[in-house]
Amino acid sequence: MLNHTFVIPAFKESPYLESCILNLKKQSVESYIIITTSTPTSESAEIAKKYNLPFIINTTNDKGIGNDWNFALSQSKTKLATIAHSDDIYEDNYTESILYFFKKYPKSSILFTDYRDVIGNSIRSISLNYFVKKTLLLPFLLKKSHSSKFFKKSSLVFGDAICCPSVTLNLSLINNSNELFSTEHKCVLDWLAWLKLAEEQGNFTFINKKLIQHRIHENSETSVSLNSGIREKEEYETFKNIWGTRFAKVLMKFYSLGHKDNIV
Repeated sequence: MLNHTFVIPAFKESPYLESCILNLKKQSVESYIIITTSTPTSESAEIAKKYNLPFIINTTNDKGIGNDWNFALSQSKTKLATIAHSDDIYEDNYTESILYFFKKYPKSSILFTDYRDVIGNSIRSISLNYFVKKTLLLPFLLKKSHSSKFFKKSSLVFGDAICCPSVTLNLSLINNSNELFSTEHKCVLDWLAWLKLAEEQGNFTFINKKLIQHRIHENSETSVSLNSGIREKEEYETFKNIWGTRFAKVLMKFYSLGHKDNIV
């Protein structure tokens, strides 16, 4: 029996959906792969049929990204699940590494990895944004897994250092996992989810290996949200809820500098 599920929340006609499936099928350890969508197309349905994958349509009225992700998790066949973003690339040993560290730290609520940025066909080795996030992960560079609320939150109160597509969730330790992601936000819903989980039982476990290639392109959610100003607005509100108005403004001046690397 397989121990892990990749859930792909497909949005409309994703140009990378098929390559994502092929990428996940090349994993050194096999996982279940399922496709969920609230915006079904004949193209995505045909791709699912081609690879004999479940194609599950979310028929709820809320079509936001948070609802899509919550629905995707609710369809997982296993307690370990990864929301696979269709435009990102997983190294062949991603699942193998996740299962290895989960065996070492079975009380982990989330396990996450390091990543590289991909722009076009080129891998970006370093950026200001990456440096900021790596700095925020210092507690996990000293110790791979933390159960303390203080240390779990330490990598989140000054910004979101956790690469969302790299995260595998232990659904057996997450209360109401089908409501984990905010349906009222478009950009910081993963950050808010990690802050929520930091208050609950379970370790945060960091695998210090670059097992994800995060693709940045003009139509990616990252680029769209930065260009529209939505990301900056939601991040400021999150900082304000943590620190208050005055310090939130100071933090945003520094945190937003790293975003310039992600605008395509």
